[in-house]
Amino acid sequence: MDALLIDPVLSRGCAAAVAVLLLVGGGQKLLNLPVFEAVVELYEVLPRALAPLFARLFPLLEILAGALVLLAPGAIGGAAAVAVLLLASAGILVNLLRGRRNIDCGCGGGDSHPRLSWALLGRNAVLLLAAAIAGLAVSARELVWIDYLTVVALALALLGLYAATNQLLANQPRYQALRS
Repeated sequence: MDALLIDPVLSRGCAAAVAVLLLVGGGQKLLNLPVFEAVVELYEVLPRALAPLFARLFPLLEILAGALVLLAPGAIGGAAAVAVLLLASAGILVNLLRGRRNIDCGCGGGDSHPRLSWALLGRNAVLLLAAAIAGLAVSARELVWIDYLTVVALALALLGLYAATNQLLANQPRYQALRS
């Protein structure tokens, strides 16, 4: 049973990074609701009449999952984050299998968004892993002051890697256009 326990620093660092991504992503979708609604319609996964409802509910679910990861650490928060990330990844996978890649991911965030790609799905797989780690049971060891600094450093490192990956994915079509 002890083999299933992980260090609380790893769990909390992953939880903090995932929570920030979900809270910010959900908030940005709500701030740009017409744009997100258009992206949901372009995915063509839902009947057209349900796209506006989904576009309003999904960011709220994303924010709720982000809050749960922070406020209810462990299985509940991790499961909520995994569920939201799986839902988003399923839409990407369906469109990739259809051969539809020239769609904005709808991830929220800056001005340049990645298009659908297998690499984007790989990025989401890493996010799913981080969310799953956030939901695992942690060892009972007491945290000391340096552990909290390590949690912050880990969360910032993961967020930096996410931002760098997103920028690389967003620039990929431009790079390929320049090459040809």
